[in-house]
Amino acid sequence: MSIQQPRRFVTTDQGHADVLNVPIDTLYTNDQGLAEQIESIKKDPAGNGVASKEALESHASNTDLHVTAAKQAAWSAAEANAKKYTEQYAAPKQHSHPASDLPSASTQARGIVQLNTSTGSTATDQAATPSAVKAIGDELRQLINNVKEMGVVKSIQRFSISSNVPDGIVNIAPVNVQKTMLNLTTFGDDSTHKASIINSTQVQFTHSRGGENYIFASFEVIEFN
Repeated sequence: MSIQQPRRFVTTDQGHADVLNVPIDTLYTNDQGLAEQIESIKKDPAGNGVASKEALESHASNTDLHVTAAKQAAWSAAEANAKKYTEQYAAPKQHSHPASDLPSASTQARGIVQLNTSTGSTATDQAATPSAVKAIGDELRQLINNVKEMGVVKSIQRFSISSNVPDGIVNIAPVNVQKTMLNLTTFGDDSTHKASIINSTQVQFTHSRGGENYIFASFEVIEFN
């Protein structure tokens, strides 16, 4: 539809006529400008920032750009399954396990270990406590102090007592008892063993049993100058 120019008022009094004609001319000018914009949009909608009806319909029907009802249902189901899995199988932030569920440690594998305060155990699946380490350290420090107090080693006699030897006396080469110390070592377990120098030529020992057999033991007689 073309825009028709309205008739202007014509009177013998031009001043009164212009009062009406000026707004009419302004409206006509505006209508012409709108008509030009409409024609430009029709010819080039994209260039004027306007989407055509075909473009809008194509965009609305594009399922790659919009979430369809089927996709929304699938997403909702996946979210529900994830929540259910978390509730049923995920461990809480704070939880505990019985010891039977955890692997035991060994020299070949990591795991939990039992603490042991013994200073004579030969176990390979247990860990020494600080008290056991301290006891060994105390014994070592005492031995070092004894050596320092006694002076230079004059002689060392070593004896090994087999499992079939009962408690008794071991004869040694003559020593100065006041300058001699005894170092006892046991093998097989940490059962109680005792040994003492009873005179310059004899050591008495108590030999513990391990089942039907006696436990191996050895001792050193160390004499100082």
